[in-house]
Amino acid sequence: MNTVVIREGKALIHIPDPSHAIQGDRFEPAWLPVFYNPIMVFNRDLSILVLDSYTRLHAPHKPIKAIDALSGTGVRAVRLALEVNGLEYIHANDIDPRAVRLIESNSMLNNVGDRVKIHQMDANRLLNTIRTEYHEPILYVDIDPFGSPAPFAREALYTTGHHGLAAFTATDLGVLEGSKSRPARRKYWVEIRKTPESKEVGLRVLLGFLARTAASLDKSIRPLLSYYADHYYRVYLLLERGSKKADAMLESMIGYATYCREVKRTFLGQISCPRGERGVVIGPLWKGPLADSGFLERLRGSLPRFEYLETFDRITKLMDMLVSETNVCTDCIHYRIDYVASAVSTSMPPRERLIEDLVALGYRASRTHFSPLGIRTNAPYSIVSYLIRKYSK
Repeated sequence: MNTVVIREGKALIHIPDPSHAIQGDRFEPAWLPVFYNPIMVFNRDLSILVLDSYTRLHAPHKPIKAIDALSGTGVRAVRLALEVNGLEYIHANDIDPRAVRLIESNSMLNNVGDRVKIHQMDANRLLNTIRTEYHEPILYVDIDPFGSPAPFAREALYTTGHHGLAAFTATDLGVLEGSKSRPARRKYWVEIRKTPESKEVGLRVLLGFLARTAASLDKSIRPLLSYYADHYYRVYLLLERGSKKADAMLESMIGYATYCREVKRTFLGQISCPRGERGVVIGPLWKGPLADSGFLERLRGSLPRFEYLETFDRITKLMDMLVSETNVCTDCIHYRIDYVASAVSTSMPPRERLIEDLVALGYRASRTHFSPLGIRTNAPYSIVSYLIRKYSK
């Protein structure tokens, strides 16, 4: 296997020669003999920031033992070992022997061989082995598959210790957003359909699935950060043990949404639609906060120490956006104003003007990272639709 050396973060990384995955103007990472996706640098950069902040806030006196269960080239594991203070060591794993050789090479290249423990196993077997045979207190587990994290969710959540952090990436957005209802039922135990706000609905479906899986293990989750970017979802969950906490989470944070076709709007909760139609019920899903406001402020405050990150500017913009969204409301779904305008038979108003007028009326409102045509507000549908109709006149 021919390789080239690239720099990502503070690490030098051997990756398969990218020329083997180029056809015309298209680069397809799945064509590489060992998977490496340059688009996911943003994902990996942000994981450095999150784990560093987590160790300082939630485990300041604990040496962190971690698992990267689906390592590929080992880029994430090597970078975490190199760039996160407080990380004692990380298990890097892949079932492909070619990937394992690259992980070994990259660990030696960056002088972190003593902090990266390398395995060649099925991911679930590794997680089970570390929990049942090694009995290691694992405080960080990262699941970054090509596709759905569902097959790895139970073992990952089981292996993550009390007050530990579990991170999941999902790239099967067609399933989570409602375009493929049957796979959604099989993989995530949910009834869903495509809606204007499907980007947020899909993230809530993923969180709901992970919450219910954790509850089956007598654990509860609290999303410290969850977001949509490019072609994937990414969530970071703080876990706590206890059946009572799991029961309380299920009761307060798991529910349903209702899609009302005539007004082209999805509402959290099983409600009567504004025009009296029978809505489409979606769920179960997560109806609570998508992020922790205190942790977001912590992330934003630590940004100056990470100016070297390649995607620093993009991370800064996302943090600012998520803080604004969280301050608006934690239990509402964003509005797609183009669809609301269509439902009231008028043209779409300027987004910033709509936000300003909602604030002037005493409501909270902001942009949303889910869509450039969306806003997040605690204003009811009647007010939002009234303002949109008003602009058309």
